[in-house]
Amino acid sequence: MRLRILPPLPLAAIVLTVFLIGCTDSSDIEDQLDNSIFLLNLPPNRWVRYHELKSGDWWRKGHAGLAYDSTRGSLLVFGSDTHGDDWDNVVHEFSIRRREWVHHGVNANPSSYRINSEGYPVAGNMDLVPWAMHTYDGVDYDRVLDALVIVASPDHNPIGKKLPAPQSHPIWIFKLKTKKWSIFDGKQGPRRYFGAATAYDEENNNLFICKSGLWVLNLKKEKVERIGKAPNCLHRTMVFDSWRRNINIFGSYRGTSNISRLHPGSFPEGSENWEEITPEGDYSPPYSKVPVAFDEKTGVFLLVVDDPKSPAKKKPGAATTFIYDPETNTYRKLKDTKIPAVGMNFMMTWDKIHGVFFLLTGNPEDGISVWVLRLVRN
Repeated sequence: MRLRILPPLPLAAIVLTVFLIGCTDSSDIEDQLDNSIFLLNLPPNRWVRYHELKSGDWWRKGHAGLAYDSTRGSLLVFGSDTHGDDWDNVVHEFSIRRREWVHHGVNANPSSYRINSEGYPVAGNMDLVPWAMHTYDGVDYDRVLDALVIVASPDHNPIGKKLPAPQSHPIWIFKLKTKKWSIFDGKQGPRRYFGAATAYDEENNNLFICKSGLWVLNLKKEKVERIGKAPNCLHRTMVFDSWRRNINIFGSYRGTSNISRLHPGSFPEGSENWEEITPEGDYSPPYSKVPVAFDEKTGVFLLVVDDPKSPAKKKPGAATTFIYDPETNTYRKLKDTKIPAVGMNFMMTWDKIHGVFFLLTGNPEDGISVWVLRLVRN
């Protein structure tokens, strides 16, 4: 692919890119700088396959989630399909500037799964780790703690039928510097977090949790509290709009193109008034389990929606990319952005270092692909 050279790179982006490369121990600095320059000069409004890993011992799980590590500029994946043949409870990290995957640990042996003395489901022999579980949209990065935060519970792991029922489910914290897991006392919040959706407000270090109501978790303050009502968030994606300071929920279990929105305001006032938004503009088919991310540069959302199933096929063959603009309340279809259908997918993020979107796709047959898109609005 021949790249069209864009105007000179923003000085801040160059400085940050060089700083990140300087913090690594890798000797391949030239390739890392080439990768960063490649991202900063992408042709606009096109999905480009940035990296591909063929199917093998590891692949993209549909029930897993993704977070963006804004400290290192990397993608963090955690979650499992846990339907009897998948015991993935390892943090997988994709280094954007190196174009490589790093796996932090190995899957815990099912024989180590147990309920500990505090009534939590834990695994591992030497170090405690979470059970393999569906995480959906419950995976976030906390910049203040430099940690991956997992808000989920292993309801679909079949080993749970052989063990006593957990008394409660914790929120799991994975420190990126030490590569160690720790437990945040989940007894303050819902008894279980299965199917939760989360959205992180970096400015206030608040993690919003949609599960049996709306909760806010601040790990620095070591506090989680219920602040109001919320929709059922199973199979939904919740994203924080840092421009307008509100929460947006996309999709539904059965499928919709409406958006649920809330401006939390001062807790607890103002936390009950959810709006049901019906966007105008280009038609978007109803969606569920959809990858969504917010562009902090242009103030819009990007969604990748599977095309409707045709009568001749059981599954959609392709996906279409849409912009959702809150200012005009419209969907706009991005032309020439067709990619293979994404299926159940909670794996898209916006990379603030390079100003691009990253999307992960794949399955047991296809492995995992990393796509990148630079949004330029006309």
